[in-house]
Amino acid sequence: VSPVIDMTRYSTAKNSVQNSANPAGDLPLLCGTLMEYTVYRDLAVPNLVFYEEYVRNIVDGCPGPWLNDAWVWYGENQDYIYSAYDVSHLVFAEQIQVALTCRDMCDIWYLQYGNCAAHTPSPWFDNVRVERYKTSGPQWSYRDLELFQDNFPESEFNLESYVRADMASDINNNDNPIIRPGDSIVLQCTAPLAGGLAWDGGHPAIYMHVKATYVGNDHAKTAQLAGPQLQGTYGYYKSTDGTWTIIQGDTAIVSGQSVDNWYMFDLNDSLFTRGYKIEYYFMARDASGIESKWPRHNSAGGAANNLQEFNEFTCLPTKNSDILYVDDFGERPDYFLIGQVEAYWQPVFQAVLPANNQPDVYDVQGAASGASNGPGSRAKNKHLIDQYNTIVWDRGNLTITTITDGTVNSDKANDCSMLIDWMTLSEHRCGLWICGDDIAFDLDALGSTPALTLMSTWCGVDFVANSFFNETGGRTGGGIVTPLVKGSSSGIFTHAGVPDQFYAFGGCFIINQFDVLDKTANGQYALEYPVFQSASRYAAIQSTSLNPSGFEVRTMWFGFSFMYVRSDAAGAPIDRFHVAADVFNWFQNPINIDITPTDAPPKFTTLAQNFPNPFNPSTTIKFDLKEKGLVTLKVYNVAGQLVRTLVNGVKDANSYTITWDGKNDRGGAVASGIYFYKMETKSFSQTKKMVMLR
Repeated sequence: VSPVIDMTRYSTAKNSVQNSANPAGDLPLLCGTLMEYTVYRDLAVPNLVFYEEYVRNIVDGCPGPWLNDAWVWYGENQDYIYSAYDVSHLVFAEQIQVALTCRDMCDIWYLQYGNCAAHTPSPWFDNVRVERYKTSGPQWSYRDLELFQDNFPESEFNLESYVRADMASDINNNDNPIIRPGDSIVLQCTAPLAGGLAWDGGHPAIYMHVKATYVGNDHAKTAQLAGPQLQGTYGYYKSTDGTWTIIQGDTAIVSGQSVDNWYMFDLNDSLFTRGYKIEYYFMARDASGIESKWPRHNSAGGAANNLQEFNEFTCLPTKNSDILYVDDFGERPDYFLIGQVEAYWQPVFQAVLPANNQPDVYDVQGAASGASNGPGSRAKNKHLIDQYNTIVWDRGNLTITTITDGTVNSDKANDCSMLIDWMTLSEHRCGLWICGDDIAFDLDALGSTPALTLMSTWCGVDFVANSFFNETGGRTGGGIVTPLVKGSSSGIFTHAGVPDQFYAFGGCFIINQFDVLDKTANGQYALEYPVFQSASRYAAIQSTSLNPSGFEVRTMWFGFSFMYVRSDAAGAPIDRFHVAADVFNWFQNPINIDITPTDAPPKFTTLAQNFPNPFNPSTTIKFDLKEKGLVTLKVYNVAGQLVRTLVNGVKDANSYTITWDGKNDRGGAVASGIYFYKMETKSFSQTKKMVMLR
């Protein structure tokens, strides 16, 4: 607990002696307050030991209650970090105290989030100080898990059923197996200098500005939804300009009681359908008439850098793409509301994938919080099976609740089973790419049937160690921080005997813990770390298998986040683009970048899914031949009758692209319906389905 801090004075030496008065002219504007400190963390969540920050106000010499936002903090990487906690909304007196605490939650969360088995001496705190900063107008505080979450239709078998506008977080207790997202979203807004927010029509002057735009593929849907139809259960419709709709907020209610400075907003749950993107921001006005917005969107900074300017959620699927990207890292840090991992992926998708197949994105809000809001909490089997051929999942460097399995040491969203069902039940090819520093570590520690079935059976991955750095000596033995990763001879990252190579960046601002992997019987080595003490260690595993319906499933598993891929030399395309193109090409997704050397024949004979599918008037079919020989490619109708012969002859080992114009062998246009195309060589035969829609 700190000494009493006089908020009208400061310390020129930045210590406990406040020897100088703040300028009188600055005092009215000093309503922003930061509590700063450094902390050493060796706090794995299963131990259920955390730390917290507190503030209490002292009025007329009498200390008030200790206040905080009910956050508990953890970190298991044995790191020493700087932390800054904005406590502006908790400070209202000229004298305060701050406190840092160690909190043992075993009496509350035992066997819900962990077993309290391995306490450590941390946390250790140092360099604690309080800073004030100038500001004016209403001030904002929020938790991203209490904002809107990307969502899927309520009905599994009616893709056009309504998509709810719900909070990310599950409001049921963790021991309740039912996931119940909050219907409204909440955030905090204070105006301490002005004596609070203004009032407008009997309610606080705080507003959510909403824009609902259709971005899907159904041109018959209304391009813009606006007006009173957007109003939900909480909040009040104010006005619209035809694009942006203004909803006035309501005082938040918790357990039947209103909560000071917290406000809730809701949108109509019987309005949005798949393909709508809803952008929103907030504005408030204090009693002195000063307004402020959150986020403080900036068209010059946001749009120019291709980054997000507003909060948003999307009603999935858009049906613009057969690829789903799950950003399981969240907005960490806040780069105009796009997190660091997604900021790396976006230019990759744009460079590597065609403009008409940019992925749908599911952002997991509050990704580190285990709030039961992964895609397994919202998406139904049919939503994924019918729409997505490829799923890309990146967890960044987060260590727990990675791909969750619905157990007490994870959270209630069973993402593992969702992915297993998608691969098992799909009647089309599937490609699954998993990236993350600690996903294999986490799933191995969970040890549940869904976790191990996903990792070991489908993806061919066996966990070895959770830190290549520690495996090569660690902090005291000269561990390799940024390894040069190379393609394995048996994997897709080796072309004509020459392996791709790139750096896995591990040195800023803490040393990353990259998973070391091995393969099970279902896997193949894809990427290798540098050999250390004559032992090979593997960074990525690839796997190919057939699901029960006979469709091919290909998986790629990286022991590190894709945001850490760095080029080892100058050149185009950069290594991040080249690596992604390798994987998407192997998944049989059309790509923009040519990654195959002209003198290197394909390593496998494959037949890709046609694209686009459904199609009108034409579609493209790609196939690879690993050796020269006779090949046929023919189109049949549902009765098994030959419709069109596209290829019939000897072909060299190479990659080929054939376009079918939707006509039969006599030159007549075929009718709408289901067709099959079959490719045969001496040692290969495969049939795939496509749909003509006129």
